[in-house]
Amino acid sequence: MPNKNHLRIIADRQLEESGEVKFNYGFGENEDEANIEPNYIFMARAFRDDLRSYRSDIEVKAAAKNKTIDVPFDVDYLEVDFMGQFHLEKYYSIWYNTFGLEGVSFTNFNRTALFSIADQDKFQVFISSVEGLINRGLDDNTEADFNKNVLFVKNFKLLTLSDVLQVSAENIGNVVVLKTIELPASPVIEKGILDALESYLTIHQISYEINRETHRLELYDATLDELIAIAQNFDVIESITSSLSGVVRPGVYNIPSRDFGFEIANADEELPLIGILDTGISMQTPLASITLRDDTFTLDGNPLIDDCGNDGHGTMVAALAALGRHNHSNNFEGEITADAKLLSIKLIGSGDGYLSEKKVIELLYKAKEKYPQLGIFVLTICYKTHKRTNEAFSNYTYELDKFAHETDSLIFISIGNNSQAMNENVDYDLNYFNNEHTNLNTPADSMNNMTVGAAADGLYDGAFNGIAPGKEFPAIYSRTDHIDLTVIYSVKKRNKNLFKPDVIEGGGDYGFYNPTTIDFMDNAAMSVLSSNPALGYTKEVGTSLAAPLTANLAAKLKIVYPDLKSQTLKALIINGASLKNIVYPDVNKPLLNRTSGYGLIDANRTIFSDENSATMILEDSIQSGEQKIYPVNFPHYLISTSLGKTNRVLKITATLCFSFLPLQHNQLTYCPIHIAFSIFKNHSSDDINRVQRLLNSKLRTTLSWSQSARDKSTPAPYSNVQKIEFNVDVAQLRSEGKTFKLAVQALLSNQIMASQIENYPTKFNFSLVLNIEETVRANTGRLYDELRAINNVEVINVAEADLEGEI
Repeated sequence: MPNKNHLRIIADRQLEESGEVKFNYGFGENEDEANIEPNYIFMARAFRDDLRSYRSDIEVKAAAKNKTIDVPFDVDYLEVDFMGQFHLEKYYSIWYNTFGLEGVSFTNFNRTALFSIADQDKFQVFISSVEGLINRGLDDNTEADFNKNVLFVKNFKLLTLSDVLQVSAENIGNVVVLKTIELPASPVIEKGILDALESYLTIHQISYEINRETHRLELYDATLDELIAIAQNFDVIESITSSLSGVVRPGVYNIPSRDFGFEIANADEELPLIGILDTGISMQTPLASITLRDDTFTLDGNPLIDDCGNDGHGTMVAALAALGRHNHSNNFEGEITADAKLLSIKLIGSGDGYLSEKKVIELLYKAKEKYPQLGIFVLTICYKTHKRTNEAFSNYTYELDKFAHETDSLIFISIGNNSQAMNENVDYDLNYFNNEHTNLNTPADSMNNMTVGAAADGLYDGAFNGIAPGKEFPAIYSRTDHIDLTVIYSVKKRNKNLFKPDVIEGGGDYGFYNPTTIDFMDNAAMSVLSSNPALGYTKEVGTSLAAPLTANLAAKLKIVYPDLKSQTLKALIINGASLKNIVYPDVNKPLLNRTSGYGLIDANRTIFSDENSATMILEDSIQSGEQKIYPVNFPHYLISTSLGKTNRVLKITATLCFSFLPLQHNQLTYCPIHIAFSIFKNHSSDDINRVQRLLNSKLRTTLSWSQSARDKSTPAPYSNVQKIEFNVDVAQLRSEGKTFKLAVQALLSNQIMASQIENYPTKFNFSLVLNIEETVRANTGRLYDELRAINNVEVINVAEADLEGEI
């Protein structure tokens, strides 16, 4: 059937009503975890040990100070683990005013806080309360006095050198990253210490780059002794970490040498531009005709040379991004048509290296400034160390999310490869993904960008040769999500939308060397372009192949719909992805999204509609506290014509994506914006908000808001990607007068520190993709045209409406 272009919902004309967000139902409104009655004996024992350690550590810290180093202020920091979630709106000012403790960082989804001791006199109230509770619990002194807020404390400790210094002599490298602490209530102290630190670095000839706005400092070629001195004397350093990174590639193959044997036929056309952040792009390949001859974007040598290993890395990534699935699965035979042009942004020259994250971000902004049309990037260079379970966002991830939001860009990031997988498995075992060391690598936890895992598909015809149960399954080396809300939240309070990767795409697989041994096998891998003319092609597997293939799909979308926003591209790709053929045993189903995201991408479903399946796109904005209602009108023939069945005549798949300005120092509100959506009965905004027992607006009992912000006492983190799927019966269409209501609501979190909320925007852009398809045996061929006729929509890029591209 012929391809049809997607439809754009004309937002201001389709909008029926704008109401208020109201939560008149649900759980958690009156819950107060701070009122948990503790066991005084066990708490007193923990406090006694913590207090002894604190007093010992404070003496050690003071003794380690170098009196010859001129630092105007000393600051101590207290790390506190709480019994439950520390509610900023309720307790932040209490802890500051009562205990003299200024919250500067919140992790473990607000169950762990780092406080600066801003007022030593008030801090003695905390110490006295700890002593009082110890007396109450261990000495059974019922008269012992303590402030009730310490009852919420599980453990506390001084921030020490071992907490700050997270590098060793073996992994320092030539670049280390210092995360500095923001002191909103004490800006003079923060500035004074940072000024002194810069003077110290200059005097000692330690090369550095500092960004005070983003609270990060990079040191180059510093010794371990120098790092120790800095950590011990300048009390504004939260962490010192290594930036060791590597290209995402688990193995290298070499197949018989042959020429490239193809040329790109449309190199002179106007095509989308993709930035390849990698090891360079070789100009000794046919990619030279579609690569900009710009050698200015590099951190390590000429970006138009790729000499990583024997056959390069950036070159094969670039080829997958520009030439896509069809040309690679077709072995580059026939006329080769590119989907994008390329800009080489060289980060490292070899397979491994220490990245200057600050310089990477600068390259991104400079590339965007020089080429404003550049909005798609591929990044397959990740940290080599996996993230710990529920570990907070890094500065690097924060900077990439901020860049994407500010520039309307989309970076396709590899989730990372687990190189141990081949040696730790003898078969494909889903239980293996439960190991923490299979967690993703920084910056694959980025929320505004797109994280891609690898499916076992090697883009070859014929029988599947990998170890996975099928080519749609995630490859055993592909990493998993590091977020596990089950250890923190009850079942009802978890955000089911919070996971990575976003999607998976072909990356090749391992093969069976013999029935009990897995290894790199040519027939299970993917054939990719080499930078070495003597080889022509090579065999590879890895998530570094999946990410550029997904970026290629974004480029195809830009060809057909050049004006779509980046988050709309993301929503389209996710909406078209499917988990249909990835069937896990019941015991492993909790791993499904954590390993496969929203599933394997589907190019044709993503790019085009057809006469029986219409995709409608809504790009709009919404205010905090606002709830918008858009009617979705369905054709009369669906209730008046015999369709062969009356149940499940339509399937609706909808995805919402939005970017946001990320917030540092608070893991829970890194994404501080709650935007949710769903499709309801033909009701008003007020009716949709009513208590369900009084008026049920749900089309199905399982179909509610895509995420919830109604629990104010212990909120779960928000997701900026949400997807719903459900079937529609004829009876529902008839009872609702052939109209359903698409509702979108927004709310800014109340868990934001005062210093962050002051200038935070209150109006947010969002992208929503809605696919409606017939699921009857004999399709009518009427759905697309009739949906178009009765809704306020327009065909996107109407001049190309009859385009049928090669997918």
